Amino acid sequence: MKQFTWGIIGPGKIANKFALALTLVEGARLGAVASRDIARARSFAETHGKTTPVNAYDSYQQLATDPSIDAIYIATPHGYHAEHAILCLNHGKAVLCEKPMALSARQVNEMIDAARTNHAFLMEAMWTRFLPLTEQIDQLIGDGQLGDLRYIRADFGFHAPFNPDGRLYDLRLGGGSLLDIGIYPLFLCLHLLGEPETITAAGHLAPTGADDTCHAILQFREGRSAVISSNLTCQTSITAEIAGTHGAIQIPTPWYKNDRFTLQQTTQPPASPQSPATTGSLNPPQSPATIRSSILPRDPQLIQLEPMINGFEYQIRETIHCVSSNLIESPKMSFDFSLLMARTMDTIRTQLGVRYPTE
Repeated sequence: MKQFTWGIIGPGKIANKFALALTLVEGARLGAVASRDIARARSFAETHGKTTPVNAYDSYQQLATDPSIDAIYIATPHGYHAEHAILCLNHGKAVLCEKPMALSARQVNEMIDAARTNHAFLMEAMWTRFLPLTEQIDQLIGDGQLGDLRYIRADFGFHAPFNPDGRLYDLRLGGGSLLDIGIYPLFLCLHLLGEPETITAAGHLAPTGADDTCHAILQFREGRSAVISSNLTCQTSITAEIAGTHGAIQIPTPWYKNDRFTLQQTTQPPASPQSPATTGSLNPPQSPATIRSSILPRDPQLIQLEPMINGFEYQIRETIHCVSSNLIESPKMSFDFSLLMARTMDTIRTQLGVRYPTE
């Protein structure tokens, strides 16, 4: 297998997790890291370059023009994703950009245009899309195990003390609960139900104008619905449920990166006896108790998946596969889907009153 060499822009906490995930993927290695703070870049390179050397750059331009780099992972704050991704795409580099892809659908469109113009791969690093959890749920739903999908609920919340200069609250950095953690529940709903017909959102803004709480009700075609919630002011259950006409899936905390879930199905009622008018029998009508018991829950099944080691390794494999196949987008995490997520978040943010400086 040809060695696939990665670069990283932004040596922060999430970049450390990504660098560790590279060691789990055959044929992948970290080749370089870039930061405006050369000391941080060198420290990161030393930490993750104990087996093979990792170059440290003090400019993103240097990394984007390094001929030894096959793909670049963008791990800077949300507010810089579009700028840094377009820089790399314009130099023909494949880009895996940390979620959210950008601050708005307009920026996402600009990134996609750059990918197409330069015939360079681009994918939003929505890592939960590629986990065994998501793949297994997709299969169960595709096989009809839940019947007609009707309802999804998911939340994500934790207490993050207010810091006006911190990544979570600074609008210049793309702060706010929706873009940072609300995107996980939103992804689940849009992935399974498609584009919503109507959106009703409410929440609360921190003093900086970033949303510290966000709640949205999404209505889809044929009466399907979803409820999502994100919160930076308190710890929430971080659970999810997916319900259909024949059963439901319950995912315990933390639902977005779990390796197990419960499948609760319902039995179908037996064929109804023919009416007395047809058979001539004198059977009395069913009692309310009989009607209530006509659909009985089966014993819940605990579905245990392969234990997750890191979680990022699956999206790394997807990127390598797509680039090796000369694709500029992933069939599993397409440009259209990233645009759908961005447009939906734009609508929710507008209702909340969140506006980023670039808008």
